[in-house]
Amino acid sequence: MSIPPLSPDQTRLLHDGYQAQVRGLLDDAARQYRKILKKVPDHPDVMHLLAMVRSRQHRTDEAIGLYRAAAALKPQDAKLWYNLGLAYTSVERNTDGAEAFARALALDRSLPEGVGMLFSARRSVCDWRDDAPLLAAIAHAGDPARPEIPPFFTLWLDDPALQLAAARRIVRRRCAGIVAPHLPARAGADGRVRIGYLSADFRNHPTTHLLVRLLEVHDRSKFEITAFSIGPNDASPARKRVESSVDRFIDCERDQPAETAARARSLGIDILVDVMGHTNGNRIEIFAGRAAPVQVSYLGYPGTSGADFMDYVIADPFVLPLEDARFFSEKVVQLPDTYQPNDPSLAPAARPSRTECGLPDTGFVFCGFNNTRKLDPATFAFWLRLLMEEPGSVLWLLAGEDARANLRREAQAAGVAPDRLIFAPHRPLPEHLARMALADLFLDTFPYTAHTTALDALRVGLPLVTRTGRSFASKVAGRLLQVSGVGDLVTDHPGAYEALALALARDPERLAVLRARLEDGAARARLFDIQRYRAQIEAAYLAMMERAMAGAAPDHIVVAPSPAEGAGA
Repeated sequence: MSIPPLSPDQTRLLHDGYQAQVRGLLDDAARQYRKILKKVPDHPDVMHLLAMVRSRQHRTDEAIGLYRAAAALKPQDAKLWYNLGLAYTSVERNTDGAEAFARALALDRSLPEGVGMLFSARRSVCDWRDDAPLLAAIAHAGDPARPEIPPFFTLWLDDPALQLAAARRIVRRRCAGIVAPHLPARAGADGRVRIGYLSADFRNHPTTHLLVRLLEVHDRSKFEITAFSIGPNDASPARKRVESSVDRFIDCERDQPAETAARARSLGIDILVDVMGHTNGNRIEIFAGRAAPVQVSYLGYPGTSGADFMDYVIADPFVLPLEDARFFSEKVVQLPDTYQPNDPSLAPAARPSRTECGLPDTGFVFCGFNNTRKLDPATFAFWLRLLMEEPGSVLWLLAGEDARANLRREAQAAGVAPDRLIFAPHRPLPEHLARMALADLFLDTFPYTAHTTALDALRVGLPLVTRTGRSFASKVAGRLLQVSGVGDLVTDHPGAYEALALALARDPERLAVLRARLEDGAARARLFDIQRYRAQIEAAYLAMMERAMAGAAPDHIVVAPSPAEGAGA
């Protein structure tokens, strides 16, 4: 169809609306676009722009309706289908999202980020069509001659060199032309180090569940803590807890990156900590503008930023040994136990019965509670073989409706009765922790292993079998097991992983011994002592500041082990 022309007045409204949209003045932008659509209701480009605004305003149902209407009028617009896919996946309508991304790529194979988003949407519902070719395309994420792929999706390939190349590529494009001021470190008037934590996930989110207790226990005689929120306010208890845990909470969701960087500089932030990396909603441009004298990558992304303006990455000796520092643009800070904090005050609810959770009264329960996006066909095929090897066993999973149908179909095709897959509905975290203890063995994914979920399993004494590789993301569960005193559950190749899982399923006495070791508070004290962790990360921050105050360039920092400080709550 031909797009209806706009009058000079309408063209002026379009220009004004777009300029407001670029500046983040979303209400103003929407007002201008709606004025045009009152006169020209079938203009797909204006619908498209208004849909983009509504998506940013979290009015997703309205955005989807606008995208669909625009796509009906302009079906050959690849970017329109891509943006529709983003809207669908933002509300977990991943099957619809995958269809939209596939439509976009059919129209334009060079569409930036399209391959990664299609891979993610299909993996989320365990639709493994074209899984191998999509992974093969992601393997070229660092190649400037290929379409751009978000670095996050390279975590599904155990290749830290690729992860660095992909991250550098995205940073070069997004941060081109940003001029950073010279920002020397200076001592604060009260002698305290001013730390800012920046995240889009200060809400009901796994990263916040890990971080919030650290925010609460930071030593306020030495540190002033500010939270910069660049994401939506979900009004959850988790959000409110973060707000009350810091000295200053600043909502920067509507800021442009340069405005947030200026805010941090005006507050005299000494160390700005990025809790995002290359995850959804990040604003790496804030750091390109040098928002603080010291800038740190931490916790939210198990890989490198690829940015020269990020000074340090916080890790530990297992997930990031110094010999692998060449795969990171940052200097490495090694905490002696684990880089991952936790909230030891988080308590499970009352434990339910197997019947209440839809589990059989008898028989072995294998558990795979990782996000379904981490699950690949080869790993699931092995899990099905375990079921065939262990009569009466079941596999307990977290999955949405679309993923459930696909997984049942995979089981049927492999000769496993689909009813041996038990699906757990989503529950509040205390209830989820309580039911996890009913499982006999947690089966990890590879190469993107369990992170927060591994900590959840260990918290309730559930043994976990993991496999490690070369990348940071592949080693997190392994480190948590080591620190918990059960490093014998860590394997380093698929044959060993499969053999150990089967051996444990057939040896209830050995499994009971492992469980007893995990339930022994003394054996896992290092993992759940937040005061010990606080002392270690604060030692790292002080070392960073000492170098910055002396005018020295960032360098690797290895924090020495310290005695526990307190019982850990």
